Amino acid sequence: MSHLHIPDGVLPALLWAPGLGLALLLLVLGARVLRGASPQRLAYQSALGALVLAAMVVELPLGPLDYHLTLVGPVGVLLGAASIFQVVFVANAILALVGHGGLTVVGLNALVLGAGGVLARPVYLACVRRWGPPVAMTAATAVAQIVSGALWLAVMAVALHVQAVGPNRVKLVAGVAFPLYLAGIVIESAVAFGVARFITRVRPDLLPGGATPVETSR
Repeated sequence: MSHLHIPDGVLPALLWAPGLGLALLLLVLGARVLRGASPQRLAYQSALGALVLAAMVVELPLGPLDYHLTLVGPVGVLLGAASIFQVVFVANAILALVGHGGLTVVGLNALVLGAGGVLARPVYLACVRRWGPPVAMTAATAVAQIVSGALWLAVMAVALHVQAVGPNRVKLVAGVAFPLYLAGIVIESAVAFGVARFITRVRPDLLPGGATPVETSR
């Protein structure tokens, strides 16, 4: 449930064009928020963006299907709203150029993943002082995946409706997609927990909310 593998020409312009327009508007707003960012900040964002892109092209076998990690939860926590949206837009644009979804769905893909990524840091900050960084990042990632996955399912439902797919096929798709949705929440959350434990040990200053290092002997 990382991005929409929908080729060009499937979705109507009434669906993908507003999505692309809204995504571009959010990019402009994000650029204004990040105006004056230091070269070090831009390099940091670029490095995490490359990590997201790499994760999204790696296929994890789940029986007869493959799952693509997104890392939008952990990276959303580390970067914040404006930066994570830029990251997911660029990552999805690059993926579209190599055949992972059409160019027309880049905007929708950015909105689907960006919606979850934008929520990650607020959820993390709400949890970190009570539960600590690993659990807080796990919770933030779970929320990010729930939101992004729900939007993914909604767009897929619209796509099936546009294609006038019969009810039996819709049930078949739903029967496959929903378990994958749940599996994605679990997988991404588990990865986020490990990422947070690692960062807390080696570079706790990268985490928002005043994280403190833990003993490396554990």
